[in-house]
This record gives sequence, structure tokens and C-alpha cells, in this order.
Amino acid sequence: MQPDRQASVTRLFPLPAQTAPLEGLYLGHDIRAAGDTSAAFVYTNFISSLDGHISEVEPGGKRRRVPQAIANDRDWRLYMELAAQADVVLTSARHLRAIVDGRHTELVDIGHGPHADLADWRRARGLAAQPAIAVMSTRLDLPIAALRDRLATPLRVVTTSTAPERRVAALQAEGIEVLHGGDGDSVDGRLLVQALGGCGLRCIYSIAGPRVLHTLLAAGVLNRLYLSLAQVLLGGERYDTLTHGPVFTPPARMQLHQLYLDPAAPPGGGQLLACFETRRESRPD
Repeated sequence: MQPDRQASVTRLFPLPAQTAPLEGLYLGHDIRAAGDTSAAFVYTNFISSLDGHISEVEPGGKRRRVPQAIANDRDWRLYMELAAQADVVLTSARHLRAIVDGRHTELVDIGHGPHADLADWRRARGLAAQPAIAVMSTRLDLPIAALRDRLATPLRVVTTSTAPERRVAALQAEGIEVLHGGDGDSVDGRLLVQALGGCGLRCIYSIAGPRVLHTLLAAGVLNRLYLSLAQVLLGGERYDTLTHGPVFTPPARMQLHQLYLDPAAPPGGGQLLACFETRRESRPD
């Protein structure tokens, strides 16, 4: 659907409150200039219901999707503005399989459709047409053959030393760079960021789910969380919330950086568009 070029939101924080255009809202955050030039800047984005749903099980199945009651084109525009600012988009093997199965949209497609203006934004800054793609995976069960003609940008895989050697070799035979992200059974978030930074990928946008977010928070490498909070209550018992994994000790505290009210979507409810930054002093060692 073509986005409403005249759409606006109300900034609630920081004060004073003021009206701002929806289009260009997150481009104005200038993420590429937000971080320390000596370290990568890691950010992520979710949409959630008021009762914490970021995904739900499809009726009659086991697969998960963003709840249809909260998904909306205005939030998707902001998702794409965040993607446009990235050097690399971080995702998961499950996300790639969902694309191949037709259960999910493409990772990013900045140069086409209603968000084609974002390609001009990237070109004006000397960036590649699309951000690179990185996949965090330990089992390496990736549908590479099916994805071969669908990826218009380089793919890198971050895994551990325990990954199946046969699958590592198969990926490398396809010309895919396999990066070291730890020696245990799961990828270490700090090593993941170091590995991508070593490839010159310093602006890292995670579009993966709650397990990857937990990995980034546990390692203390997440800089910013964007959260669209749809003013809808969904109920139910089978759903995902923002993180999945062991308890954070101490808690991963966040501080509010920006807050907007979008009254138009989802219809009949509206949504809060929040941006949080990690409080450095609360990061785990």
C-alpha cells in the first residue's frame, strides 16, 4: 500500500510536544551518526500489543507471524527507514526459511515499491543500494539454494566453533563468508558484533526475534530499541514477547529517548512510537 505522504504524529517526549511528519521521522534520528566511531552501533525494532504480543501462532498451525490486528503500513514505513540506515541487517535462519516458504515478506527491498525514495537516501550518502545481510545460526540449516536468486546483497553467517563442519563447508562453497561468533552452543553477542565490525559493518540493525534480542542484551551490545506499541489488547496464551532466554542479572534497564503518538494506526486504537537507549551502567560484564 502506498504510504500517506501527509501523515503526521505528535512528539510527546522530549518536551515541548510538537507535530512531526511520519515520513522521514526515523531518518531524522540519524542513526549512522549516533554511535561512537570506534565501535559498532546496534539497534532493533519491534511492534507489540499492549499485552506484550510481538507474534502469534497462526490459526491451525505452529508457525508464528506478527499479529494481524497490530500490523500496519505506517509502522512498516518506519521499519524501512531503520533498515535504510544500516550497513547490515541481522536476522535468523527461521526468518530466512519463512521467506522461502512464503510466510514472510522479504528482509529488505529498499529500491522498489512505495519506499523507493529510501534508495535515493542511501545513494546520496554513498551507501550500497541495499544493506548487507547477516544470519546468526548455530545449526546452519539455511535454505541457501532457494535464496540464491532472492538475495541482492552479500550474505554473511555468524556461527560458533561447534557448527557442523559439513554445513560450514557447503556455505563457503557457495561463496558465503562464515564468521566466528563463539566457542559454545550459542553465538556470543559481543563476538558477533566484533566479527561484523571487522567486515566494516558498523551500523547493525537486528530484525530477528526474541532470542536474538536476548543475545544482544545479555552481551551488553544493544544500543537502541525501537518499539511501536499498538494500543490494542489481544489476549490468548500462545504468543511471543520481546525476549526469550535466562533472567537478566541485573535487569537490562532502558531509558526513554523519543516518544511519539500516532493516532491513525492500527485503526480505532493508534500506537505509541517509542525509542529507548540502553543505560550503559546497567550492562552485564
